[in-house]
Amino acid sequence: MGGKKIFITGMAGYFAGRLCRELDRIDWCEKFYGVDVRKPLYKYDRAEFRIMDINSPELGKWVSEIKPDIFIHLAFLVEEIHNKELMRRVNVDGTGNALKACEMADVPQILVASSGTAYGAWKDNPIPLKEEHSLKPNPGFYYAVHKAELEDLCNQYIKRHPKTIFSIIRPCVVYGPNVSNYLSDLVDMPILTGIRGYAPPLQFIHEDDLCSAILLILEKQGRGAFNLAPEDTITFPEIFEMSKKMSVNLPYWLMVLITALFWKLHIFKFSTGFLDYIRYPWVIDSSRLRNELGFKFRYSSRETMEILLRSKKILP
Repeated sequence: MGGKKIFITGMAGYFAGRLCRELDRIDWCEKFYGVDVRKPLYKYDRAEFRIMDINSPELGKWVSEIKPDIFIHLAFLVEEIHNKELMRRVNVDGTGNALKACEMADVPQILVASSGTAYGAWKDNPIPLKEEHSLKPNPGFYYAVHKAELEDLCNQYIKRHPKTIFSIIRPCVVYGPNVSNYLSDLVDMPILTGIRGYAPPLQFIHEDDLCSAILLILEKQGRGAFNLAPEDTITFPEIFEMSKKMSVNLPYWLMVLITALFWKLHIFKFSTGFLDYIRYPWVIDSSRLRNELGFKFRYSSRETMEILLRSKKILP
């Protein structure tokens, strides 16, 4: 690919940090630039960083000055917050501003992180879901709703600029030693809780595999949407068995009441909208990534869960 200039939004995020460590050493990255609302934890030899809000008009100016070869958009609020307007401003409006910056600078290659949650968790979902399946996020889970909305923005951009190499990634739940999200919070609770009568198959991608997949998509200039998930699945009962922690399965109505109360009291980091994602299936098919680009996952869903449990000292 030669020496590329790369621009990254959300550079201080936990996963962006993992990706930046790779960009700091791979031979086809000459230099990378990034923005976030706080400084990254690490210092990189090839990086130039500025503190900047994703909705700042200065973003377009800086991107136009740099003229990057590749633009990677990772600036999102993953964990749900009580201020829904702010969450949407970052996740959706921020994506719009990032794409505007790309348009101003005529960036030739773009990668945007969406999510497998955008398909929605529904009782009648086919198993597995392929990239051509329609996006139908559960209305109460704002993160997934925002991902579907930002994909609309991406598709509009692709129609305006068909020559742009545009990639959208839809990973399953991301896990690893440096990850904190909804399900890692659930596993970290003193008592593991499931929904009685429901044990949907779940997928977990290790952060190292996610990083490798992104780099491969960029290097091979993959276009369109790519599901990112290992082929195997695991259920909550299996996770309960692996962890050896005390567990309980509660009726759905009771889980809704408890979650609503604990969310209101700022005890839970997720609201009731998330519950359908541990109630109904949303298994995604990553055969396009494997067959077209030749990607091989290093970790299975089960192995990724074992790594998570070890990192939290739940497994020896």
